[in-house]
Amino acid sequence: MPRHRTLVDISHRIMKRFQQLDLDVGEEFIVFAVHLLARDSRRGLLKSDLEKPTACVISTFENRIVDGYVDPKDSTMANMKMAWVMKKGQAIDLQYVKKQYEDKFQRELELLINDILQYPETCSKLQLDQLFAKMQVFIVACYNLGSPKNHVLLKLTAQALNSVIGRSDLQNYVLKKKYHRLEYLQRLAATVGGIVIYNNDGPDGDRENVRSVVDDLAMALKNTDAAFTASLKHSVDMRTMCQTAVAELIHIDHKDETLTYRVPLEHMDRLNQFTLTFFMLHRCLTTLHESFQSTMYLIEVEQKRYNCVVAKINDALSMRTAIDSELIFPHFVYLSQVWGNLNNYFCHIVELNKLREQVEALVVEDFTTAAKDTIAELQALNKRIKKPKICAFEERMEAVKELHTDGNFCNLAKADIKEFCSLALTVTNGLLLPAQVTRKLCSNVDITFGFRELKFTRFAELRFEPFIAALRKVIFNSANLALLFKLDDDLIAQEIQDLIVEPPKHSDFNGQTEMVITNDLSPSNWINVTWNAWDYHRETIHLANIRKRQTHDTQTKVSYGQRNAQNQAYNARQHM
Repeated sequence: MPRHRTLVDISHRIMKRFQQLDLDVGEEFIVFAVHLLARDSRRGLLKSDLEKPTACVISTFENRIVDGYVDPKDSTMANMKMAWVMKKGQAIDLQYVKKQYEDKFQRELELLINDILQYPETCSKLQLDQLFAKMQVFIVACYNLGSPKNHVLLKLTAQALNSVIGRSDLQNYVLKKKYHRLEYLQRLAATVGGIVIYNNDGPDGDRENVRSVVDDLAMALKNTDAAFTASLKHSVDMRTMCQTAVAELIHIDHKDETLTYRVPLEHMDRLNQFTLTFFMLHRCLTTLHESFQSTMYLIEVEQKRYNCVVAKINDALSMRTAIDSELIFPHFVYLSQVWGNLNNYFCHIVELNKLREQVEALVVEDFTTAAKDTIAELQALNKRIKKPKICAFEERMEAVKELHTDGNFCNLAKADIKEFCSLALTVTNGLLLPAQVTRKLCSNVDITFGFRELKFTRFAELRFEPFIAALRKVIFNSANLALLFKLDDDLIAQEIQDLIVEPPKHSDFNGQTEMVITNDLSPSNWINVTWNAWDYHRETIHLANIRKRQTHDTQTKVSYGQRNAQNQAYNARQHM
């Protein structure tokens, strides 16, 4: 509890500092950042500091968070912002985007719908003309056919509307009840919208005035796919460059169980931060790209339906002398529904592009420049240092032994750690090197570990317990690794578990029966407390008389005919 109170106080002070800087930062994100960074072994706070905090330590921790948030080149804060965007990015879900757009669209159309439904039964010619014009605007807006201010589009819509209802039928429309009029208006809009879409589908369509969602989708799919491909390639190239540079600076000997390096590991950790950032960017982009590919597949299916219904309408209209409205109008309604689905998919692609741009903006171009400069600096430093440092695996694992974490080892089962060499992670305290082979070391928990070479697995198998203990502490005491492996929510849940307050054992309710106090001689309780033995005799005789008047169980059952109740059938009370 003291630990959590300290973190809450830190969050409040950081929020005040952001307000003084006129920065609009969400309080929820600050709480998330404080709770996660407090567990970081390099930039965080130890448990001893939180239990007995000092002003200097806490002030330094607060300054790191504020400076990191303001600095666009801070890799740890960039990772946290990317993770936060993906947590709050509900637009990844197609159904969520569809519902949001439909609700917003319905609110905007509500005024126009009410205006159409308010016309009285006795309408003048001028009012009928106004009603007809408002119907055109409603149809254009309802199916996103173009700009409702475009007079050419409104003229094309008027022609299609005339072919369905006509001016003479408007008077019959206003005679309908309001709920019938709304249903008819929606069905009419679907039919007329389908006619406009169909007339514009052919080669003679007016592309300048009538929108073509099929063409818009083709361009959006092409541009979005190209943007994702370029971003993913850049992130892969940069992370590969960083990992290759780190791999050249260290040597892991599985036979002698030693780690050899010239450049200090603290310097290599600076380069590792860029590796983590580009891996984080790649994973975020991959999640968005998978959602985009799913929507792209749905678009292909919907376009096939679109082409199919257009072909059916062409077949039906080929016999113009034998056409029936009941035969052709349902096809136009279905065409409008397919058009609406394509519009929803287009909106989803727009939202995915917004999220992609938001994530890419967090990894500025300076990250690429800084990563390349760091690689050149470390390579030059490696040449200057002549004598290498050799450390045993046991020594490196002892270095993290003092770190404390309550992160659950079983949570690693849902983390994708097989992409990285677990042995390198353990003996270097978090350096990411690519894995070439995978192995399941624990039969009780479904965790797949990655290793650079098959020979590295021997050490993990022989020293399983200390290896797992060290790996667990390395991962759970690094905010960047927790974000990369999506373990941050579990860590924060562990952090605030002390907040769970047990419910009271006694209900504090105003109508609760008062407890009778022993030897309370007040008038309400005097009958229960007495010092006279004759009062006990009289009470005993009174209870005996009551006992004599009680009815025996067998006699009662016989009296009511229930002795053999299991063999009887009778109606329940509610059926009588």
